Amino acid sequence: MVTLVDLVSLMLAFFVLRFAMTTLDTPSFEKAAGSISLVLGRQVSVVEQAPPVSLSVEAERSRQGFSLGYLEPVLLAKMAGDPVLRQARIERAGERMVIALPADTLFPVGGSDLTSDARDAVAVLSTALSTLPNRIDVVGHADPQPINGGGRFSSNWELSLARADAVARRLVETGFPRQPTVEGQGDSRFSDVAPTLEMERRYALSRRVDVVIFPERAR
Repeated sequence: MVTLVDLVSLMLAFFVLRFAMTTLDTPSFEKAAGSISLVLGRQVSVVEQAPPVSLSVEAERSRQGFSLGYLEPVLLAKMAGDPVLRQARIERAGERMVIALPADTLFPVGGSDLTSDARDAVAVLSTALSTLPNRIDVVGHADPQPINGGGRFSSNWELSLARADAVARRLVETGFPRQPTVEGQGDSRFSDVAPTLEMERRYALSRRVDVVIFPERAR
């Protein structure tokens, strides 16, 4: 019996090794993907990117995280399947990548408690981000309209910080392995928001929570 178990283990290791040494036949895969697309009505494609980061002593010393160029199409594909995340924008800000989540799709007006759909959406995002070694911050923003008295928050800064904290806590609750740095910026960046658009649209764009992915690893 022991000999049989050893033999089966060796055969399994052999097939795993063979699979690891194989390369993808891209033309055949694309044909199969096209057939699947017709049946499911969804796009299936090959991500033509290099591995996110090389496993080397130099990469470890430099604290380099996954390549943001690799991450962008992967995150876009993951987010496209969720109705809330589908409304988010992915932008590049220098060396950083920003996932801008519209606050109007995450929170009730003037509130900082995630809606049921938003909780599910942040859980999906957490799954997509949980394997990244990159540093990730969560930053809240608000529009410059004054907050009416009598509410939970006395300023846009407090509201933006509370919303960023709600997203960060939900990320951790649903599997993200680290506590992200949380920051509230209120309406301090409003002047940077699409100055050529109508004011109402600028207000909507400024009400958001940014998940900021840095090129370096988290410490």
